Amino acid sequence: GKRKKADEQVDVTQLLFGEDFKDAEAMLNAEVKTVMDSVFKTQELELDDLNEMMQNTMKYVETFGRFQDTESTTSCKLELMEEKKLHSFEAACMANLAPANADEAKRLIPSLSGRFTDEDIHQCCEIVTRFRGNR
Repeated sequence: GKRKKADEQVDVTQLLFGEDFKDAEAMLNAEVKTVMDSVFKTQELELDDLNEMMQNTMKYVETFGRFQDTESTTSCKLELMEEKKLHSFEAACMANLAPANADEAKRLIPSLSGRFTDEDIHQCCEIVTRFRGNR
């Protein structure tokens, strides 16, 4: 793979992801599950057809992709990014980790601190709760 340039700064707490990821958008676990399900269908694959890493990934996103449907997944991410102005990485972390409150969110996602008020972060937590439903 490519090596990180010596002068390239990577620090997720500052939303610096390096050149390789500058245009990448972070995905929610539920989005990864949707993509993998689609590939399974298209390629007519079974879990046994995948290597161990892919099998583990599939099991993980099935366990932790806790949204009721694709529409709620997309809506949650868009609301966090467009209305609350979270970076896609922060939106994916919020949705995947579902912190209970602003303090927990700031501990889990350090880039939120200083960029958003506790009230804004609390509203983000409520958005995630609303879209995840009661699973």
